[in-house]
Amino acid sequence: MKWYKGPSASKKWFRLKSHYIPQFYLKPWEGADGKLEVFLRRSDGFLISKRLHRKATGYAVDLYKLPGVSPTDEHKMETAFMAPVDDEAVHARDMLLGAITPTDLRTRHAWARFVLSLMIRSPEEVAEFKKSYTNLIMTSQPEFQAKYAKLREEGDPEWFEDWMVQYDATHVERSAMFAITTFIEHPRILNLLQNMHWTVIDISPVTGRFMTSDRPVMLTQGMLQYSGHYALPLSPTRLFLATTTIQFAQQFMRLPASKIVREINKLVVGQARKYVYATDSSRLGFVRRQMGKLPSPTLLAPLIRTAAAGRFWAEKL
Repeated sequence: MKWYKGPSASKKWFRLKSHYIPQFYLKPWEGADGKLEVFLRRSDGFLISKRLHRKATGYAVDLYKLPGVSPTDEHKMETAFMAPVDDEAVHARDMLLGAITPTDLRTRHAWARFVLSLMIRSPEEVAEFKKSYTNLIMTSQPEFQAKYAKLREEGDPEWFEDWMVQYDATHVERSAMFAITTFIEHPRILNLLQNMHWTVIDISPVTGRFMTSDRPVMLTQGMLQYSGHYALPLSPTRLFLATTTIQFAQQFMRLPASKIVREINKLVVGQARKYVYATDSSRLGFVRRQMGKLPSPTLLAPLIRTAAAGRFWAEKL
């Protein structure tokens, strides 16, 4: 993350670059020039390739900004939550790159939390979550309307949703941002992710290299099934793989390394929306053909239905 001043030096305000694709994660794709190859889809839809430093890509300005709080607290979600999520994952990533599988619960939890965060923290996911959360909260619920009717005072709006907006117009959006942190700390999901069988696949002997993107996590829908797994490229030559069964991991690792590279790149590029990363520009044609062709993995839709509404209404009534 990076702070920078607004356009007028006389205005004492700052904006924050939130790297939803953390700089530490992209480092293995850097070349000798200190840059990595970035395939970027421009606002006009055209895809280009350029060499960029890690700090110049994979970020959005004020992505996790909290509305309706003091200027000193509006970036607390970034500084007090997202930054530690990344910082605590660095050690786990370094161990995995060194072919050491973490066994202690703290390190495994940190890595699982980081992987989960990558599926939730992008600008598109954050925006979609805010929209879904707001629709859920602002949908009238008979039982809560009945409670409000008993507490309603003279001059209050007839409907609880109207009173809520009148009471604090920023509360719902702020609550949505806090809910995102709750989901990244979701105990059942983290317990599942950190207790799967972990392994790292090294494809150094073949000429192909892994790419990564702004949607780098590959996730199966049936996580508890025999072939349930999630995966994440760690570097151009290493792939992190977590599986429900050791047998499936062994079966996966018996595939030719060249096929693993080919299939992983199809997925990680196909899921991408704005950025794809590689060591060089040789795969520009491939990226143009594959980028955005696949749906990106998401956990927000099922999570929001099981959480947000009840907690909010219970607090207000």
